[in-house]
Amino acid sequence: MRFSLLTVLSAGAAIGHALPRNLKAREVSTDELSQFKFWAQYAAASYCNENYASKPGHKITCSAGNCPQVEQADTSIVYDFSNTTSTDTAGYLALDNTNNAIVLAFRGSYSVRNWISDVEFFYTDPKLCDGCSAELGFWSSWTNVRDSISGVLNDTVAQHSDYDLVIVGHSLGAGVATLAAADLRGKGYPSAKLYAYASPRVANPALAKYITAQPNNYRFTHINDPVPKLPLIAMGYVHVSPEYYITSPNNATVSASDIKVLEGDINWNGNTGTGVPGLGDFPAHHWYFEETDGCKGPGLPFRV
Repeated sequence: MRFSLLTVLSAGAAIGHALPRNLKAREVSTDELSQFKFWAQYAAASYCNENYASKPGHKITCSAGNCPQVEQADTSIVYDFSNTTSTDTAGYLALDNTNNAIVLAFRGSYSVRNWISDVEFFYTDPKLCDGCSAELGFWSSWTNVRDSISGVLNDTVAQHSDYDLVIVGHSLGAGVATLAAADLRGKGYPSAKLYAYASPRVANPALAKYITAQPNNYRFTHINDPVPKLPLIAMGYVHVSPEYYITSPNNATVSASDIKVLEGDINWNGNTGTGVPGLGDFPAHHWYFEETDGCKGPGLPFRV
């Protein structure tokens, strides 16, 4: 079954608080906070045209000034991708010699084709585990570029076997990054780290449980950001656990005490409990330690 955006928004009122509340929570350390802020800058860099439409060897830069630590590091683009698939999956594979990391970054929504992927809400079988279903648009966004990325990734890892593989994204990019991480962990990269900022729900309970059981998942939400509330629980979608819930207001510096770590695929003490998704709540979607999508160009092109 396919759901329209109007159906999605109106159905939210029916969810209520019948589902159990999970009261388990903890705060993060200052060391964790510094890591969260740093990898958010790689997600921010994925919106910059100069990074996802570059040439190998290009040093990562952010025209919006929202990735200063990444710009200071010894970085270079190994592979970039955009405007080659029906879903317009965009991003880059980068080498960070300062932090000994190979970074796979996925851009969030920008083009018309991205938004079509955002609102499909069909299920598909990703063949990752028994009974697992993924949201079709997000899974297709990954599989459309998987083969081309995997070849370059394998070569890069072979040359830098002591580097961490880090997968990042914001919004649509976070949803794609989540499924890419789950897939790659089962294909030779079991320790891949995931930093997913403002991710929509991408999985049914079986798939969410499967990904949650994998190591190194860091999924962030921010106050009443509407995007992590979609697709709705009423449609059978849930989140990967844990949730790193940012409680500071928009455009504010985030401290360690502003982040609560919440367990469970549904937890009403975080973003899910702030009400049904509303268009007026979108300012919260842009601010994840930085103005994460600050490099996004104007308009909503079909091709970018």
